[in-house]
Amino acid sequence: MVNMDVSPSNMSSDHVTKPSPGNKKHKSKAGKERISKFYCNTCNVHCPNETTLQQHNTGKKHIANVAYVQRRDKHAMSSVFVGNFPKIAQIRAKLAEEAGGCVDGKENDKLKSDITSLLSAYGEISKLIIDKKHGSYCIVEYKTPSMAQVVLSEYQSGKIPLFYGKKLQVKSRTVTEIKPLSQLISTSSELDKENIRALLEEAEDDPVCALNMADAAICVTDAGRRRHQEACSRIQQILNENLPFATVSLSLYGSAATGLALQDSDLDVSLSVGRDQRLDRDDLIRVLKEKCTGVSHVHVIPAPGQGTITRFLDGISNTMFDILFTNRLGLANTELITTILSYDARIARFIRLVVYWRRIVVGARFPKQCLPSSYSITIMCLHYLNQHNFLPDFFSPQLLTHKIIYDLDCSFVTDVSRLPKVSDMGTIPELLAGFWKYYGSELDVDHDVISLRGIKKKSDLEGISKETQHHYVSLFKPSPLAVQDPFVPTHNLTHNVSLECVVFFRDMCRSALVSWGKEEPLYTWFLGKVAGDTSMRSEEGEEEEEGKKTPVWTNEGSTEVGSKRSVEAMEH
Repeated sequence: MVNMDVSPSNMSSDHVTKPSPGNKKHKSKAGKERISKFYCNTCNVHCPNETTLQQHNTGKKHIANVAYVQRRDKHAMSSVFVGNFPKIAQIRAKLAEEAGGCVDGKENDKLKSDITSLLSAYGEISKLIIDKKHGSYCIVEYKTPSMAQVVLSEYQSGKIPLFYGKKLQVKSRTVTEIKPLSQLISTSSELDKENIRALLEEAEDDPVCALNMADAAICVTDAGRRRHQEACSRIQQILNENLPFATVSLSLYGSAATGLALQDSDLDVSLSVGRDQRLDRDDLIRVLKEKCTGVSHVHVIPAPGQGTITRFLDGISNTMFDILFTNRLGLANTELITTILSYDARIARFIRLVVYWRRIVVGARFPKQCLPSSYSITIMCLHYLNQHNFLPDFFSPQLLTHKIIYDLDCSFVTDVSRLPKVSDMGTIPELLAGFWKYYGSELDVDHDVISLRGIKKKSDLEGISKETQHHYVSLFKPSPLAVQDPFVPTHNLTHNVSLECVVFFRDMCRSALVSWGKEEPLYTWFLGKVAGDTSMRSEEGEEEEEGKKTPVWTNEGSTEVGSKRSVEAMEH
């Protein structure tokens, strides 16, 4: 990695943005186009005045973007694009001739060795990246830009020797204008392949930048959030038009409301009606089936401790809905998580990456019913931050905003500004490594209960129950992995997780931590996943084939299932 001083005093005039001549146009909230005189070309940000622009120029995001652009430009100037490689069959034949036998699977190694031998004659090569899928091109990065110019000059003069009888094509590496991470994803919630691949290549030397890009590729886009809200509003309107005896209100809760949802996550919705009004579930299902255009596969599934969920697929937004009647505790949990996430922007990125990792790695071995849920993983991430003093106590008695729901104490600190300062949590790569270390070897899962209120012992909670008229509270169920609900002390969120799954989860944490220091660190696995898949694996969870192998830490990891759910999976 290149070390550069990117403090405001050392930035070139190209990156310290000045008031533009008024050429940039953008739309106001009202939708009208207006001219912006204060625009940062590096970050693609419009500012209302010069003072705000100057503050932006000294901010962390701008400085980080400037550093990224400088690194990108240096890499580009030192690199060349080499194409017109020989067919794989030619390389295989050459290998067979040299080895005198079958050499399947070694073609890329041979290609890399031969191209390195040929092009290292023009300068010292610091990195060589071969197209892994087809082996049709490579990017060669030299130690200095002058070395890259030498090979370009030799190519233009026709002095580069033939490679397997073919004339190589050598081009200078082009640099595309930096784009905000939110623009890397198309409005259809699928990866914009060309942009993401190009930027991921540039980010390979920077784990922080690489993982930020990976997160941008898996999280729900602004367009996706608007589509979810529009779908909710549309279905709420249809319900109110066809259920005149009840005023229906639909409210998002869970990951879709907190911002932790991945692109193919379901929508958790709480349905409430007006005071003294009642709504029969059969009437709800009837309207969904008969009146809601695009709605299909309407069915009811049991939700232990919560009653029953009405599940359906909205074909217009291609989204699965899970509707629960008057889920006040779910809304309170959502408010708590949203408040904690507002404490530091890194927390949400960290949690989304852990959830994605759990989905791909652990989800490839076990069906969804046996996995820790995304919400459980969220609590585990926050518990890890809490135990390492990266989060303040959101249940500090002196600062609580008191709230009682169903005789349960749902109080927590809602004003983040009143909380004391704690240790800096570091970078996303450091958080991931710490999470894997903590759950791979430090936590005593046999005896400890994971909780946002500190570590508790299973023996202290076994047999404890609370007399109440509400069905949310039940006897605490001990299990190999115990995660306590923040507001329902007797609710074990992971009572369904088997010992086999817990052992596998711990082993994968240890493997991830070990791979962190290897030649191909785990963050490149994240990049390979998000860049190589047109859609993500559905958390709705098609069951894996029997005997499927555990994924390994390479870019050619486990086979993933697309985000479009099959009818069988939904009915299951």
